Amino acid sequence: MSEIIITKSPDINKADEIKYQEKQISFNLDDKNNTDNSLILIYMYLLPKFQTHGIKIGMTKCKIGETFWHAIKSRIHDQQHELALTDEQYQKYGLNREVIYWGICLYAKNDSFKDYEVHNEIKKINAGIVEKEQEWFTNVPADELINNFNSLRHKDENKKIYTPRKEQQECIDAMSNYFNKNPKGRFLLNCKMRFGKSFTTYKYCENHNLERILILTFIPAVESSWREDLSHIKKNYRYFTDDNLRRSGFELNFEQESYVLFLSLQNYLGKEKNSDVKGKIKQLQDIDWDLVILDEYHFGAWNQKTQGTLKVKEEKSEDLESEYQDKLKQGKDIIKHFNIRTKQTVCLSGTPFKAIARGEFTDNSSFTYSYFDEQRNKYPKSEENDFTVINPDYEAFPDMKIFGYNMSRLFGNLTASVFSEDKLLTKKYFSLNKFFETRQENNPNEPCTFIYEEEIKKWLEIIKGRSVFGDKFPYSNSQMINNNIHTLWLMPTVKSCKAMENLLNEDDYFSRYKIINLSQDEVGSGNDAYEYLMNNITASENTNKLGSIAITVNKLTIGVTVKKWSSVFVLKDLASPEQYFQAIFRIQTPYVENNKIKKKEGYVYDFNIDRASALLLKYAEQSANEQTKKLQIAKLIVKYMPIFINGDMSNPISEQVFYELAQFGDSSGIPLSKKITDTSKTTRMLDEETVAAMLNDKEVSDIIKRVFAHRNIAKSKTKTVPSKPEDGFDSIIAKEGRNKGYELGQQDYKKYVDYDDLQVQAEFEKSLSSYIKEYCPKDYDQIKATWYANGFKKGYESGVNAPIKKEQCGYDDGVKFVDEVKKKFGQNIKYTTATKISIDNFVKTFLNDINNIPKKYRGMLYKRWYCDSFKRAIKNNLNPIKDIKNGETIEDADNVLKHILARLFEFLYISVYRETTFMEIFNNADPNVFLEAVGITKRDFEVLNKYKVFQEDVLNNYIHDFFINESLGLKIDSQSKEAISQYRNSFDWFEFGLDSNEQIENNENTINSNITSDNGNSKDEEKEIDNQVLLKENENSSEDKTDSETNQLEGRIKNLLIKHKALKINKISNLLNVPKDEINKVLNSNKNLFYKDLFFNWRIK
Repeated sequence: MSEIIITKSPDINKADEIKYQEKQISFNLDDKNNTDNSLILIYMYLLPKFQTHGIKIGMTKCKIGETFWHAIKSRIHDQQHELALTDEQYQKYGLNREVIYWGICLYAKNDSFKDYEVHNEIKKINAGIVEKEQEWFTNVPADELINNFNSLRHKDENKKIYTPRKEQQECIDAMSNYFNKNPKGRFLLNCKMRFGKSFTTYKYCENHNLERILILTFIPAVESSWREDLSHIKKNYRYFTDDNLRRSGFELNFEQESYVLFLSLQNYLGKEKNSDVKGKIKQLQDIDWDLVILDEYHFGAWNQKTQGTLKVKEEKSEDLESEYQDKLKQGKDIIKHFNIRTKQTVCLSGTPFKAIARGEFTDNSSFTYSYFDEQRNKYPKSEENDFTVINPDYEAFPDMKIFGYNMSRLFGNLTASVFSEDKLLTKKYFSLNKFFETRQENNPNEPCTFIYEEEIKKWLEIIKGRSVFGDKFPYSNSQMINNNIHTLWLMPTVKSCKAMENLLNEDDYFSRYKIINLSQDEVGSGNDAYEYLMNNITASENTNKLGSIAITVNKLTIGVTVKKWSSVFVLKDLASPEQYFQAIFRIQTPYVENNKIKKKEGYVYDFNIDRASALLLKYAEQSANEQTKKLQIAKLIVKYMPIFINGDMSNPISEQVFYELAQFGDSSGIPLSKKITDTSKTTRMLDEETVAAMLNDKEVSDIIKRVFAHRNIAKSKTKTVPSKPEDGFDSIIAKEGRNKGYELGQQDYKKYVDYDDLQVQAEFEKSLSSYIKEYCPKDYDQIKATWYANGFKKGYESGVNAPIKKEQCGYDDGVKFVDEVKKKFGQNIKYTTATKISIDNFVKTFLNDINNIPKKYRGMLYKRWYCDSFKRAIKNNLNPIKDIKNGETIEDADNVLKHILARLFEFLYISVYRETTFMEIFNNADPNVFLEAVGITKRDFEVLNKYKVFQEDVLNNYIHDFFINESLGLKIDSQSKEAISQYRNSFDWFEFGLDSNEQIENNENTINSNITSDNGNSKDEEKEIDNQVLLKENENSSEDKTDSETNQLEGRIKNLLIKHKALKINKISNLLNVPKDEINKVLNSNKNLFYKDLFFNWRIK
């Protein structure tokens, strides 16, 4: 490789003079930086062999102890793409570079003084200037460029003082009030990411004239924002970092002026025995601090499950030292650990959920400001659903939009191999960690490639819109592409980052983006990683790339500001709201240039939407008032953080759909017929109080008995019970595993008692894995081993919980609390459907105050069962369950409701009116049509529902989905077998979808109907009848009708289909009272008039 030669121009300024700390100081180019801080330098150079190419203006940082010339020379030496030359020009002109000027830009403020500010100022003054690739200027003399720079940097010497926004001032007032009453207290700023916590804290310090401020951060990359925000307050503070403490002769005790000391705990925690570190800690201990600030407090409070991912082999943060993270797990109070003396302590975090849950802070000792509060401020009329009025003070804050995709739909063939248990949702889910697992993670001798390499290549094609799934994906939809110029991709492991980097660079489309793998060792950590990222983003813009894709596990996902990031891809299984929101809110940083808002929206692409919904709901619950109902919280989310499913940008999902996703997961792969008749979700049949009231109501009970007796309803094969456990659950092998797991769980339960919830889960999974390896018989094949493991997990979980649950530790306290409930709601209060919400919210508010729970029960495992038995005591004492005389009546009622719900959706098929909600079906239906389709009168239906037994919100979701998919079916390409197959599998409403091993042609000979006909025929019977009908078509029946009779029947069928739009052959036969074989013959003989749709309904062409 040819050598790059960098020289000084004979006319270069040898020195630069600036006002530094109120003194005029001259700095020589070859001198070392002996100031207290790193300094930002501007440099200008040209290409001696190609002077018409212009002058390059760039920026670099000179660290303490580094010479100015070395800093400039090193930065220029690394530049290649920045020269804006072709490869041929580069070899000819680009190797020789001559520096013509340099200058110091005051302090090293990464975000307050950038080289593009110089560029913009130059363009304002020199209207005829020509700019190449942002940083090369022609048609302007060097003297003018230098004068422009000098005038601009002197302008920057004046501080840009900010006035606190309304909520920032409220926070300052809250701190002041608290510390006035609690001079030695600890206060929490529980404020969303991008709130301006550092500026707000500085403003508080200024108002109270605090002199000595110590900032301890758990994340080193946040240093630049603390430095910069000092320029936005009037009071002057000197700013020191760990670099200053390293210098010999530096003593904080001798410092007379007000100062701020910023330290990263990574340089101290776990290194106390080192003599240099010990000396620096001694300096901290010698000072009486006015204020200690613990920044990114949630990170230190996470303990065992710091990274918030499930079953990840590389759980530790790739930008933090391993020993440091091990120390963090011990969870000690940092201030006490280092024996630091301070008058006041402020903790800052955007996600301090664990600290709040532990009772560290109360409403009086904290200030909360969430994303939803910000949105209300931005849209002052949003409570009235008016988003047209925007408060200009908040206009720059981007709106967040979430696009959720269902990987089970995209890769149904993989579901068995990549499904994992999800303790958050207590169900199985498509594991992104498993999908993006590499071969090298299981065997270090294997190459660093994905196990499912071909599927991931297919996934890349899908998100580019090059598949049968359409173009509603991030890199195919034009609106999305415009917002995806600079993106962040979150991967499960460092190795998966490397494998993804390779695939993207090999791809014909993604190779046109700058791929930035932040997880590489050479990238470094903290500020080094941040500078690496920013330099590569700049390089992408200078080399005509489409944009950049930054890949990371968790590096630079906490506390950093990257204005150009506008979209984030969530490609790993995040388990905690803390980690999820710290990561996705990186894209909510305002991005304003020349007073123009460059980023109005931030997009989150999450490929595990049910998990994301659960985390969103959990975040909102922890950010909202405790008495807010979950459905109200869901409404809050979809209003201010709209969620779009599978790329449909036309309509975000409703709060009911979101709530169902968050509570039950994405059930789109389940046929609608099964979802509708799953009365555990669509009715309140599992609510004992509701069922008891219904069956003790003679009018309701009579209707149930009448419907059951007259509609030939067979006994249901399945009862309304929780979902069936894993395969093999009833086998002897699974029982063997359960018994052993239960035995060990009872032995181990005490070790889990004092863990918090995330720590419990981590230890639980660790023990499970170890025990199963130890006790599962080695001669079991894969299936038997799976049965044993499934049984062991259930048994171990029961064993751990049983001793604690058995204690009923909260029951007695719950009985006592009944008196408080009666004081609140009256002595005659009963626990009924009407009072349930009010009582539950009252009890929940009481239990959410950790001080109301005895100390020995505050560990998360004990707390769970304490609260459970506490609530049960209240329910039992306020409303003892009524005895039901006929126990089987519950099953009868359940079957009747299933029958009615199934028939209700048959009514949708034959109804002309396009109902959109459950109650509209009832209100708008013709009484006779309703009776015919549903099997009961509207009056009967009204009586049945007087106890609100139907879950209308859930049913409304299914109705909405029904009409959307029905309309999609009308647009499908009927000539494309692949499209038909894909549509059937995704629609699958009444079990017409294809199994993975079926062919489309087979469906033409199969009729699957989930709706029980009035004559009680089963599916198999109907199928047999249809097969006989098809055989009869080929026979010359002696009973053929005459042509006139056939024409008459044709007309009757036509009129019927005009009225009902679409009917199955069974229904036509019943309505016309004509044998099916005759109907079938007319329909198949007149295919110019009639046709059968994808779901075997006959229609008029």
